[in-house]
Amino acid sequence: MTETQQAWQRLGAHLGASVESVERLTGGVSAEVYLLTLRKATGIREHVVLREKATTLAQELLAMRHARSQGLPVPPVTAIPEGLTPSGLPALAMPWVAGTTAIDQAHPEPQLRAMADALVALHQLPTKGLEPLPRLLDPLPELPGFLAVDPAFEPIAAWLSRRPSTPYRGTLALLHGDFWPGNLLWREGSLQAMLDWEDTHLGDPHVDVALTRLELRYLLGSEGTGSFTTRYRAQASLDEERLALWDCYVAAAALTYMGSWGLPKDEVAHMRREATAFIHEAAAYLSALS
Repeated sequence: MTETQQAWQRLGAHLGASVESVERLTGGVSAEVYLLTLRKATGIREHVVLREKATTLAQELLAMRHARSQGLPVPPVTAIPEGLTPSGLPALAMPWVAGTTAIDQAHPEPQLRAMADALVALHQLPTKGLEPLPRLLDPLPELPGFLAVDPAFEPIAAWLSRRPSTPYRGTLALLHGDFWPGNLLWREGSLQAMLDWEDTHLGDPHVDVALTRLELRYLLGSEGTGSFTTRYRAQASLDEERLALWDCYVAAAALTYMGSWGLPKDEVAHMRREATAFIHEAAAYLSALS
């Protein structure tokens, strides 16, 4: 048995089982993700997903356990201490959840409604005990730097840099931080799991809404974005000016980093076009208010 195999068996023993197989899952950008097949002493097989990463695991664990305790569709999660994985990095283990991340593009409305409902429910959770999470309150300090990704945004960046800082002063919400279709699992039209909480924060709920809007823009265009936003707005108040500022923020941040996500060139080109249009539309709305 190799050292790596021995390490996997030590991890299995920590989970009360032997490791029958290990499969590295693709699609993750900032963490190594594996699917483990475990066999318990009773002979029962289990499939476990292992997320291995050096940072953010503590906040992921805190947010996921809290959201699950409040009834949201979040899998139970176990912390794996440093030194038990083959790499030595700490990790999170959770049951494998059957499902698909696909949105029915021909008939997306039921899933868009469910997404909005789930995000509203997340933002309305009590946040006692979540004080260790980082805060995300104001788009303006970082926004000019993100807008520097494209010289065409210079007039927008210059105009926004003259705006006073506007930290969020409402009730802090638990934020998922990356609430998009790729992090949601569905089965027979029902939302089964909200995954990948590495960007979780306490803060302004508008940033979560803005990020989801942008991701739906890539996938479904402005119509899908509008349907999701209308459903969210029907259940929770939205400050349209703050939402436009966060729209600019998430789109400019995406433009800054999307080249490192390992996506096909044609997909990146499409996303760049949509994110650029998203920024110009939000900036036009903000300009009309002044």
